[in-house]
Amino acid sequence: MSSRLIVLLSGTALSIMPALAHAQAVTAAAPQDGAAGLEDIVVTAQRREENLQRAAVSVTVLSGENLTTRGVTTAAALTQVAPALQVTAGTGPYTVLTIRGVSNFGGNAFSDPAIAVNFSGVYLASPTAVQGLFYDLERVEVLKGPQGTLYGRNATGGAINILPQHARIGERGAQLNFEVGNYARVAASGAVNLPVGESSAFRAAFQILQRDGFFSDGLDDERGQAVRLSYRLQPSSAVTIDIVGDYTHQGGRGGGSTVRKRCGPDICYFGDPRTSLSQQDAAFAPLARQTDNSFIDSDYYGLLANVNVEADAGTLTLIPAYRTSRLSYTSAQTGFQIIEQQQPEQISMEARFASPSGNRFGWLIGAYYLDTHVTARSNTESAAALTYSDQIIDTSGKTAAGFGQLTFAIVPTFRVTGGLRYTWERKTSDSERYTIRNAPGPDPVIPLVPVGAPAFVVDRSLTFEAVTWRAGLEFDAGPRSLIYANVGIGFKAGGFFLGPPGANSFEPEKVTAYTIGTKNRFLDNRLQLNVEAFLLDYKDQQLGYVKLIPPAVVLVTENIGQVRTKGVEAEAELLVSPTTRIGLQAQWLDARVKKLVYNSVSTPGPTSQCRTAGTTVDCSGLRALKSPEWVVAASLEQSFTLGSGDRIIANIFSRYEGPRELDLAYTPETRVGGSTRTDAVLTYAFEGKGMSISAFVNNIEDDVVVNNVAPNPAYSTIGVVATSLRPPRTYGVRLSGTF
Repeated sequence: MSSRLIVLLSGTALSIMPALAHAQAVTAAAPQDGAAGLEDIVVTAQRREENLQRAAVSVTVLSGENLTTRGVTTAAALTQVAPALQVTAGTGPYTVLTIRGVSNFGGNAFSDPAIAVNFSGVYLASPTAVQGLFYDLERVEVLKGPQGTLYGRNATGGAINILPQHARIGERGAQLNFEVGNYARVAASGAVNLPVGESSAFRAAFQILQRDGFFSDGLDDERGQAVRLSYRLQPSSAVTIDIVGDYTHQGGRGGGSTVRKRCGPDICYFGDPRTSLSQQDAAFAPLARQTDNSFIDSDYYGLLANVNVEADAGTLTLIPAYRTSRLSYTSAQTGFQIIEQQQPEQISMEARFASPSGNRFGWLIGAYYLDTHVTARSNTESAAALTYSDQIIDTSGKTAAGFGQLTFAIVPTFRVTGGLRYTWERKTSDSERYTIRNAPGPDPVIPLVPVGAPAFVVDRSLTFEAVTWRAGLEFDAGPRSLIYANVGIGFKAGGFFLGPPGANSFEPEKVTAYTIGTKNRFLDNRLQLNVEAFLLDYKDQQLGYVKLIPPAVVLVTENIGQVRTKGVEAEAELLVSPTTRIGLQAQWLDARVKKLVYNSVSTPGPTSQCRTAGTTVDCSGLRALKSPEWVVAASLEQSFTLGSGDRIIANIFSRYEGPRELDLAYTPETRVGGSTRTDAVLTYAFEGKGMSISAFVNNIEDDVVVNNVAPNPAYSTIGVVATSLRPPRTYGVRLSGTF
């Protein structure tokens, strides 16, 4: 695939040389009328630059400065800064994202996400690919709700755009952030920007993370190193070419978990809630002793080009990209051991042509191509049978799409929008599942090659086609007020899992979304108030869960969900004075499963809210998973200017998340109550020196908050639920400087 990348990059370079153009990205500008007030933020949420307040979609924007202030260095930390988004560290290198009750749960090489994560405009096909990206960023955009027309496949829940800083022509400088904290945390990040002649520049950025684990045996630690190299070329005033390469190593012991279990009428832990699975008392232990040798040793590589060509007719954007990873980990976070080596690889190309801004008739057309290939070997423990599965996975996929979006201003203040996308996708699997017998855990000897006949074989191809669309209305109710309404559909392709014949694939997931919202600036541009109401109707929703299919535990994906979600989201920001800023974000969610029926050899038992008949479990009518009714976040920033010109800046952030269900079992052990987390940062900024020092404390309450749960496959016998936790109270000091 690497040779095809070279051809693709070369062809792209040759194709743009005859037509040179330029489109400089800007994140924040002065208010339009020149008055003091809230900044105007420019986003690319709709695949073209536009003012956030004029974009008729629900999007939360986190600037690079805000991410640094909040100490966001990993994807998991986004939960606290984007209230509508929940991020859960999964097994090994996997990350689970949830927006408006829709998750991208995927725990093996067959998995596709439901939330599209894009880095510098490149879709990341693997659910493990978000590691090592959160440093030297321009901004992060969180798009809420289906994004089927412009983002295509696997965006039924929403999209996250991670935009790095690019090299800046004509600028010479550097920046450095250094942080120390409890749990032996040491973190450093920085960047150097150098001009190369008059028309190009080079930028190098890095990140180093190190922290001891939160659990008793050292699990849930952090070890990582990342580097990113960027080159920008403007051969004339007509063209901008960005080339970005990145590398990340993720190490450490990986995520940890403990045990929640019924103790009479209550739910309890064994002693300290952060007592790891491998150190549980016998009454709380999983069916088999868990490994002491958990680890992650993974490497990630990426290369992309972003070419913007601007002409009188419009702007042409070309984005060729290549990404690959080498993953290796052992984990018992789910309550049973998983050993996996995986190598995902992708090559992609996107081309867009957008009309100039400000025209009465605006348009955007584009084409997209993605080629993926994943090989993996995965071993999963089945303690009751004293066996391990031995999965040899070889999957590939090809996706092609064409899309367009039109906007027409009937009058200057009233516009209609229509979008259409056609997607073709073909998935192929040549995979087998074997059984390693008489292999009591932990850490069995895995044969170099599979032994015996395969228990399951998936050797087939599937083809999917879909047409998704979007229609909308936009009305300028005032100079700084927008009212909009949209309706559209989204699509997520089906696929495979390693199961028995006739039951090893799943169908596409579809969603119809209705939204109505308003975006406003009041009080001389000092108050921003954005509100959106939405209704999401999911059909054939794909849900992944662990299922006991003798002789082993199987991670399956099935179309078992019919979910209707309605809600309201509001974001407000008030600039009380030049030194005082208040923010408030709230989301109310009513998410119900109209139909949720699945089969399991290990049913959840009599304490479940679901109805059980034999091996059939019916949870229809219950609240959807990971869908708290209320999420509310508030922030306050107060600055003080001293006589020397130095400033003291105090920030406090608090987030409340209501009770929620976390697993298909719907038992008391898999339901968690509401929680509040408050963070505080106090910064001293030296005037004219580009230096600041900050003291911070996160999770001031130091409450034990459940992050995710996994009932043991033998739950009905032993009642054990493996439980991962959000971080405890952490604190430290951060030094930042620009040079």
